[in-house]
Amino acid sequence: MKKLLLSLCLLVSCSSFAESKLPTANNVDIGRYIGKWYAVSSLPQFFTRKCIAQTADYGILNAKTISVLNTCIKENGKETNIEGQAVVVDPKTNARLEVTFNNFFTRLFRVKGEYVIIKLSEGYDTVLIGSTDRKSLWIMSRTPSIDEAIFAEYKEFAKILGFNTAKLIDSKF
Repeated sequence: MKKLLLSLCLLVSCSSFAESKLPTANNVDIGRYIGKWYAVSSLPQFFTRKCIAQTADYGILNAKTISVLNTCIKENGKETNIEGQAVVVDPKTNARLEVTFNNFFTRLFRVKGEYVIIKLSEGYDTVLIGSTDRKSLWIMSRTPSIDEAIFAEYKEFAKILGFNTAKLIDSKF
């Protein structure tokens, strides 16, 4: 009941989230954030259309830049990777990132994704990441699975923020 009331209050006070900035996790410690993450569930993307599971490996390049290695695991067990960089654009929280990938398309058109670390557990073992246009969303964990209650909480929060959570696809690790 408490969660329902909190959700309703948040919904009423933030009814125009689709047109506003996403909230962020507070004070993300990049040193604790780096490492391997499993995308437990995500919104479908062109570049993940043949993936049955996804992982992301983050490392530190410098004080403001994170290396990104995204891995797509296909049905036949083969993996494809794409490398990129995430630049911290909000040093107050370290939760707003501008991401570019090292491929022909993104270099040619200088495409940058604006991603937000929306929620991050105290233990840095679960995270909710979304794009500012609300077309990309990942519920990630340090392990291939996630506690059902945490998953439900993250999914509901994303829905309140304007993400189409009905289209989430669960990974099959």
